[in-house]
Amino acid sequence: MIYIDTWIWAIFCYICGWIGLLSILTYLIAIAIEQIALYFPQDLAKKYKAKWGLVTGSSSGIGKAIAEKLAGQGISVVLVALDDKILEDTFQELQKKYPRVEFRKVGVNLAAKDYAYMADIKSKTDDLEINVLFNNAGYICTGLFADTDLERLRCNLECNAGCAVPITHHFLRKMIERKVKGLITFTSSASCYLPGPTATLYSPSKAFLTNFGSTIAAENHDLGIDVVVIHPSPVNTNFYKNEGPSLNSLKAAQKAAASPMNIADQIFASAGRLTVWDQGTTCAVFRVVNKILDFQIFTEIVTRFAFLNGDHSRLKKESKLRQGKE
Repeated sequence: MIYIDTWIWAIFCYICGWIGLLSILTYLIAIAIEQIALYFPQDLAKKYKAKWGLVTGSSSGIGKAIAEKLAGQGISVVLVALDDKILEDTFQELQKKYPRVEFRKVGVNLAAKDYAYMADIKSKTDDLEINVLFNNAGYICTGLFADTDLERLRCNLECNAGCAVPITHHFLRKMIERKVKGLITFTSSASCYLPGPTATLYSPSKAFLTNFGSTIAAENHDLGIDVVVIHPSPVNTNFYKNEGPSLNSLKAAQKAAASPMNIADQIFASAGRLTVWDQGTTCAVFRVVNKILDFQIFTEIVTRFAFLNGDHSRLKKESKLRQGKE
């Protein structure tokens, strides 16, 4: 009996060893591909014969960095962002900095209901052949879910994830109709790999982008249309000027933030090479955690111990709803 138990245990350990090895090895292969790809920059104008690109959330941060890289490669850019002074300033700045290419601005609210923003996007791009599309818009809305206004939550979800659906649908159909090679990218986040209490819709909305982008990639690869989903670790952008109460966890993350241009460089390097691209140490740590702990068990740990987090504790104490004052 002891012999049988030992034999079964040996087989179990052998199988687990191979599973663990394959899990780590395939991840290391992906990292190696990323590092090698960075040594071989790509010209998207040549790769996709692109004359125009469109970038959402392009008035600052990663979106602005993407627009600058496109312009630097001779690709004209449609800047899609909230119609405010930041967009106007960026538009003027890029026109002066890159006089050899054209810029168009589309000032819209990507959180609007019923895809209202699509009318302006379509009307201002109908005469253009856009081969490279960057779904980059997004922001974080902090606070406990039940304490946050429902309309604010809806706006956050629409801007982060929802707007990528009609925008991608429209320009993907145009690419297919013209029978051209193209690129569609999605700026997701390392946080998509984890539950995200105290910023309820950020992680779920980014997880949607990852799955959506991966699905679109599988459907359209045979047409020569590449898809990239990037998972940035913390980035030094206006992201930290968030809606809602301040979080110490965000302040800590900001200290290790990468530059927006670093993310843009990696998006360009990944085109046609990797569909899902992890960036930075934070993302690597999250991936390793998911390999060591089963997601169900990890979720239970987060669920049962989230209350120990300083931000969570503070928000609980400040909650009028929980105190019965609302």
